[in-house]
Amino acid sequence: MRPLVSVLVLALATFAQDPSSEPSCVTHCHGEQKTSHAASVHAQALACVDCHGGNPAAHRDKEKSHDPAAGYRGRIQRAKVPELCAHCHADPLRMNPFALPTDQLAHYRASVHGRALFEKDDANVAVCIDCHGTHEILAAHDPRAATAPANLPDTCGRCHSDAEKMKHYGLPADSVARFLKSVHGQALKAERRGAPSCAGCHGSHGATPPGVREIVQVCGQCHVNTQEHYRRSPHFGAEDMQCRACHEEKGAGYRGAGCTACHNTHETRVPGDWMYEGDDVGQCGHCHREADASRELAAAILAGRQRLEDAMEETRDEIRAAKARGLFIDQEEIYLRESKRALVSVQPLAHSLDRALIDRALHDGLKRHDRAREVIAKQATRLRDRRILVGALTAILLLLTGLLAAKLRAVRRLS
Repeated sequence: MRPLVSVLVLALATFAQDPSSEPSCVTHCHGEQKTSHAASVHAQALACVDCHGGNPAAHRDKEKSHDPAAGYRGRIQRAKVPELCAHCHADPLRMNPFALPTDQLAHYRASVHGRALFEKDDANVAVCIDCHGTHEILAAHDPRAATAPANLPDTCGRCHSDAEKMKHYGLPADSVARFLKSVHGQALKAERRGAPSCAGCHGSHGATPPGVREIVQVCGQCHVNTQEHYRRSPHFGAEDMQCRACHEEKGAGYRGAGCTACHNTHETRVPGDWMYEGDDVGQCGHCHREADASRELAAAILAGRQRLEDAMEETRDEIRAAKARGLFIDQEEIYLRESKRALVSVQPLAHSLDRALIDRALHDGLKRHDRAREVIAKQATRLRDRRILVGALTAILLLLTGLLAAKLRAVRRLS
């Protein structure tokens, strides 16, 4: 009985607590916001009044709670959101315990969003709450967060897929849709490690479309070897690689430059042999329409790649046949993998347009292929010789057995 009494006393004490110990805004009016805020990263660090102001002690008294003299700000105007967030996020003393940077407002001011907001008073551009949310703000590493890499296409797409909103800025509204169809978008959907998201190329708080000169640097963050080879090529820095000189004169409005001249911007296709033949956008013949050294190099790269691919397929067939015959295959598969590595290396090497370098890689792959076939042939020869030897020994044993049996029969007859 006494334990039950104790429980009842504790329960009554709990209900009897001063309701003003919790801000009236969440106990009386804004329950939905309270639930959202409780699930956010701010739940343990910020209360309602830290952003909205007001008097938290004015229990269920709207006039006192919303008293401007108490610093009540109410619903924050969009244009004031970045600086409100920066009140904490630009303060090293507040951010250091969480290992968060304090320069995000500076980055935002330099972005296309921030410049439009602060220089042109355009409150329709993205501000903090459009990407991070309002009350239920999750950590960027939380897979549920709107700013998690896999969710960024949806987050950015809320604005950048809105045709009416993008029309005002002269931007296409299909960028996100095209990205999701690209090799990068598919990799992001498949949750492949290192797959680029919107922020990977454009930045997050300092979001700015890469300029013509910056594109190689942006792509080079991931495609390091390709960037190095491209910088040594005649294409790098060449005026005719900008493409606009020809296309804008013809009214095509083609904006490709650097990497995007061949690979497109958002709808990047898987690179391959298709790029070396034909004259569509992204193919060598699109710019090099006349039969010249460039067309000859493209044809040579294509022929060399196909020759190595055919040789590798022959090696695979021979390895499969050798395994079926019972040959021990190990080193040969290593040679095949090395041939494949040489074939893969040709893709970034092609950006250098250095035929000698490309031919050397292709030749190295063919040498590995030849070595694998040579080893398989030697093993097959040894297997054939062993079978001949075993057959000969078996025949000799059978002959000796027969002679011995005949001898035994002769001995029996004599006895």
